[in-house]
Amino acid sequence: MFLSKKTIRILATITFGWLLLSDPGLAASSASAEKVKLPKTPLPGLVGSSAFSGDTAKKSLTVIQFWASWCTGCGTVMGQMTDLIGKNPKLGYVTISLDESKDVAMKFFSNKEEKTKSALNVSYLDASGAGFAEPNGVESLPYLIIVDKSGAVVRRIKGHPTKSDLDFLVKK
Repeated sequence: MFLSKKTIRILATITFGWLLLSDPGLAASSASAEKVKLPKTPLPGLVGSSAFSGDTAKKSLTVIQFWASWCTGCGTVMGQMTDLIGKNPKLGYVTISLDESKDVAMKFFSNKEEKTKSALNVSYLDASGAGFAEPNGVESLPYLIIVDKSGAVVRRIKGHPTKSDLDFLVKK
């Protein structure tokens, strides 16, 4: 059976498209590197005087988690991430609260497990969401953006990370 060049091109396009849909990591690596859009002004930390800026995310991979106190699944994801980061020190972790105030965000941690409370040290406030969340396409919570040390977006996770997402973080 002989296939025309046009048919071969169509089949190749369909196959490559299917590969991109089945492996989000391949799509991220094959596309031009999208950079995370950093806030124009540093975001205040929930504790201490530290503030989030581009220099905060300089590990080989950094997980940036957007959350809010009203998000029922956000605490679960924080627990998963702090466990994972504890076992893999090459990974960085930053959480960005979209609560309306520091007080509301702080109350979230008051009745959480210790592993979730440890995320407080890497938590920052983006009260309006306009400074960091909106420019990065955050539409629902929990939402995670994985960036490399150059700030290139490696993966986006909407909702709870799957086993595949967690394996990806450990293998990178």
